[in-house]
Amino acid sequence: MFFNTAAKEVLKENGKIAGVADQRKDGSKVTVHAKSVIIASGGYLGNKELLLKYLGTTHVNVAARGKSLCTGDGLAIAQKAGTILDKTFGYCGCEYGGTNPKASRPATQDKYDQNPAFKFGIYGNLLVDNQRKRFMNEGLLCDYPMSYGEEPTLRHSPYYAIVDQEYVDKMRDEGLYEYLTKRGANHDNWFIGSYYKQRGALKSLDSDLEEGIHEGWIVKADTLEELAKKTGFDHLTGTVASYNSYCEKGEDEQFGANPWYLSSVKQGPFYAIECEVSAWSTFGGVKTDDECRALAEDDQVIPGMYVVGTDNGSMMYSP
Repeated sequence: MFFNTAAKEVLKENGKIAGVADQRKDGSKVTVHAKSVIIASGGYLGNKELLLKYLGTTHVNVAARGKSLCTGDGLAIAQKAGTILDKTFGYCGCEYGGTNPKASRPATQDKYDQNPAFKFGIYGNLLVDNQRKRFMNEGLLCDYPMSYGEEPTLRHSPYYAIVDQEYVDKMRDEGLYEYLTKRGANHDNWFIGSYYKQRGALKSLDSDLEEGIHEGWIVKADTLEELAKKTGFDHLTGTVASYNSYCEKGEDEQFGANPWYLSSVKQGPFYAIECEVSAWSTFGGVKTDDECRALAEDDQVIPGMYVVGTDNGSMMYSP
């Protein structure tokens, strides 16, 4: 086991794997001779350039303690050795809800170690994107944060939760479980409810919101028009008006959210919470066969070279 040592290149002799060329922290070099090499470097979550290249945004935050050593080195080494990448890239979103690098308490290690105001990024309330328009069925994000919730929030990150004071009061005094079960959610139609039942109300929400306002990731205004002006959200009032009409009808004519998630945005003051996605890892990488053997162009196996985990683009992410 070599610590503080970075693999730099997979070595080949006569077309076969011969080992790995490494470099220690002090700059000295070491060569490991081997008949086989396994690449398992955890993807590229810590590399903003690759996030932009493969995921189309840099607004992806690391859930595990806020930083990642996984900077795509394994993918670079594999490609240098002649491998090709599979066609699909994504990320393993975490179930924290929103987060933001401006926050002093972003999501880092536990679902509730963040500022609780970020729960409005995952509680099923109104969400809008950078175009100031609603972009998804918010209930699916609450029910299935790591599946249905991943792609929409990634494509629209940063996204914004829009809530009014009445909703804030309900989440502070009752919590999501009590609030939604009163509105028709139950054990049979809301499977995730048992999880929220254990979490209760967001009792410190008043001070949590003030913290977010001070740090610059929450905007508060007495009227929707003022909120739109402060945030530059030109379409906000129209978006809220349409959303409120669905709430009054009890039917989401745009995305089909369950009616218990439809909460009108009417009672000031109003809040816009800026959220970015948080992730455990990236997905997507080197193309392999079903034995995790790395493939070159025309799906030719590279003898002795294996790729596993989130560096493997065929096993972990290809549909």
